[in-house]
Amino acid sequence: MNIFIEFVTSLIIGILLGIVGLGIGADIGANYGFPAFGGNAGYEAGGVFFAIIGISIGSLLGIIFMKKIQKERHKYLNTSIAAIILIFIEVIIFDTYMSAVTGIMFLLLPPIVLTAIANWQKFSQSKNNND
Repeated sequence: MNIFIEFVTSLIIGILLGIVGLGIGADIGANYGFPAFGGNAGYEAGGVFFAIIGISIGSLLGIIFMKKIQKERHKYLNTSIAAIILIFIEVIIFDTYMSAVTGIMFLLLPPIVLTAIANWQKFSQSKNNND
């Protein structure tokens, strides 16, 4: 149950920081310009770029927040590296003309992957206990 709560918290905080990133990126893109990204330029490109970053960072912060509340000792190096890799992957894959399913995956992929990586030891311990 704790893993599910971590996932939901990660998803919610990721969405919230994605919205904040969208606003900040759109403001930067509109006022200072933003290079072409995903078939867009200006505020549209800046908003999406910073929304992608906000979703991944928000997912990481959601997991860290729940681990602190649950008083679990955890090293976040692997999870942080995975968040950075996810940002790069999503930035490379993003395109304006992608399907809605791919867009939803951009929202769900960081919480799923980061929750799995953060709880990898729990998964492996439960597997060893069942053997």
